[in-house]
Parts: sequence; C-alpha cells; structure tokens
Amino acid sequence: MYPFEQFTPSAQKLLTLAQTEALKAGFSYIGTEHMMLAAFGDADFQSAKILAALGIDEATVRSALDKVLGRKKRAVPTKIIPTSRVKKVIEQAFQLCRSMGGPRVSTGHLLLALATEGEGIAAHVLKDLSATRQRIESQLSQMSEPET
Repeated sequence: MYPFEQFTPSAQKLLTLAQTEALKAGFSYIGTEHMMLAAFGDADFQSAKILAALGIDEATVRSALDKVLGRKKRAVPTKIIPTSRVKKVIEQAFQLCRSMGGPRVSTGHLLLALATEGEGIAAHVLKDLSATRQRIESQLSQMSEPET
C-alpha cells in the first residue's frame, strides 16, 4: 500500500470516514460502498463537490446502498480491513493522479477511481445515478483549486 502522506489531507479524511462508515454499519471490512458514502463526508471535498455538480446527494446514495446491502443489524466488528477491491481502487487513484499530473491523491481521484474500477458496489451505484467516469473526470478537470 501507499504511504498515507501521499494522499491530500482531505483524501486521508475520506479514507478514515470510510472506516467509520463500515464500523457504524457493523461490517468487518471497508468496501467501495463505504468509500462512496465517505465521499460526502465534507462539503469541501472535491468528491462532494463533483457529486453535487452531477446532482447526486448523500440521501439518494444511502437509499441505493440500503437496497443493495439490506438493513440488517450486524455485530460491531473488532477488526476491520479494506477489501481487495478497495485496494484496487486506491491503486487506480494513484495511477489517475499521476496521469493527470497531480502531486497527491485527492478525494476527486478516489471518486474517479471508484467509477473507473467498474465492478464494485460503488461503481454500480455511480453508474445507476449516471455518474460515469467521463462525467466525473470532466468535473474534476474543471476544478481550478487543488484540494488540501
């Protein structure tokens, strides 16, 4: 895995929020769905701004995820690990960041990687909500300010 310092502070916060989302829901793993929810974690995140620009709100995503995952209550896990798909998304985020000339991975890169990966729960929800890789990439490229 990559050093945490290679993420913007906002992306670091998103990853921490993804873990919190998984724990709150009683999962023993961090999945792409938890990263998707964490993308809304701060209004200043590039990911939150991109999703808002695409007309996608957190309530809609939570509802879509509830339909996919169900609402059954789970026990609080003692250990939590990222899935192999989340690791793949993080790897893709680094590749996308490099290809776009970014110095550090942002929440926008993480969101774009969720859509690019194509097979995880988050990728399917994004596709169902018309948040394609192309639309996300277009919004990300229009952002003039780097993420902190």
